[in-house]
This record gives sequence, C-alpha cells and structure tokens, in this order.
Amino acid sequence: MQAIERAFAVLHALRSADGSAGVSSVARTTGLPKSTVSRLLSSLEDVGVVERIDPVGTYAIGPGLVTLAGGASSMVTLREVARPHLRDLAEGLAESVGLTVPDGPSALYVDHVAFDSSVRTRDWTGMRFPYHTVAGGLAMLTTWSEISIDKLVDRGLETYSDKTITTKKGLESRLERGSRDGYVWTIGDFDIEINGVAAPVRNNNGYAVGAVSVYGPSYRFPGERDPDSIGRAVRKVSRLVQDQSQR
Repeated sequence: MQAIERAFAVLHALRSADGSAGVSSVARTTGLPKSTVSRLLSSLEDVGVVERIDPVGTYAIGPGLVTLAGGASSMVTLREVARPHLRDLAEGLAESVGLTVPDGPSALYVDHVAFDSSVRTRDWTGMRFPYHTVAGGLAMLTTWSEISIDKLVDRGLETYSDKTITTKKGLESRLERGSRDGYVWTIGDFDIEINGVAAPVRNNNGYAVGAVSVYGPSYRFPGERDPDSIGRAVRKVSRLVQDQSQR
C-alpha cells in the first residue's frame, strides 16, 4: 500500500509542476528520498505512465496514463463525440472510417463506419495492432517523445508485409513527415491490399488519446485522388473531435 501511495504522490508532483520535473524537484515536493523517487519514476516509466523527456532525467506524464486513467467511460465519450464526424467523413471520402485509441503496446480499434460499397474493408473494431503497422497507430506515435519511440523500436518492429516499417530510421522518417503534415499515410504496411491515412486526436497535454483513420482497398484508395487533400480532410475531422472532446 505504501508503494502505491508513493507512486501517486510522485504523479501528483509531476502534475503540479506543469507536467514535468526532475528527480530532485519531485523529491522536494513529496518529501521522499531521491533514491526512492528515482526508483519509482523508473518503474512508472517501464509501464508508460511517465516518460523521461531528456537525458538528464526530467520526467513527464506519459501516454500510458491516458489509457490507465481514461478507462472505458472516456473511451465511450470519445467514441460518442467522434461518431457523427466519422459518418460525415465516410460519406465524403466514400471509404471506411475508424477510430483507434492507445491500449498499452497496441493501437485498439474502438469504432468503425463503413461506406456503402460493394467492396469494403473489414470492421476491425475490438482488434489490436502494433502501432507501426497501421495509420492510426503511426498517427498516435507522432505525439510521443523520442525516448518513448526508442523504447518501441527496442522491443522490435515486427514485419507484416514487405511495406512494413522495420527500422528506426524508417519509422523516424515517417513520423517526421506525419508531424509536419498532421496526418500519416500507410501504403500496404499491414496488408499489401489496404491503404490508410490517419490523424491524431490529442488531449490537453498534447498526447494522442486516439486517431481518426480512413482506409480502403489499395486498388482504389487513394486512386486518382490527391493524397494530401484526403489527409487534410482527415486532419480537419480529427481536430473537430479533439476540440469537442476537450470541452
């Protein structure tokens, strides 16, 4: 019980310091020994609840806490906020649209809106995918720190198709462009027959609590349409969802 109380004290100290602080600062705020604070922060970092944001030991609330603190109720709320916008996007782009959220080491699909077409991509609701393999996962990764990305790479980037990103350099390049554009494309990364594009939905701290995705068969999506125009449309919807979910 004492360990749990101390862990919460550390998290409260980070929150009161505008989301980030060093070991010494947290120790002063909590009254705990620096060695204890360092050990707690290291353990919390291992499970993604906090993350180290620089080499000298400054820590911040991590993306894993979004899933832990949000729980089912916030997921339902995000889904309810997003649903009408997903429908509009599906109609506008004539493809399937989905909503993903971070779920520990995976991107979890929590909603799907299908466009009425003779050929559709399957409903992935309830399924989990490695972040680096799907557009929604990559979009969420664009909000992660470099240290968190390094940890993801260290765990290994599994291959799903000959288009899957499997190197740190390849991942960084994709995320750099995604950060600049505000959306990320996948071209057969998970399945050679499926292309997708997604944009992150952020919380007040800038971390992704979800991503809006559009995906379709590679033979027609994006087809002759401008990929950047599609990406901007997805980005616009993700920001609408983001604004409404933060109210």
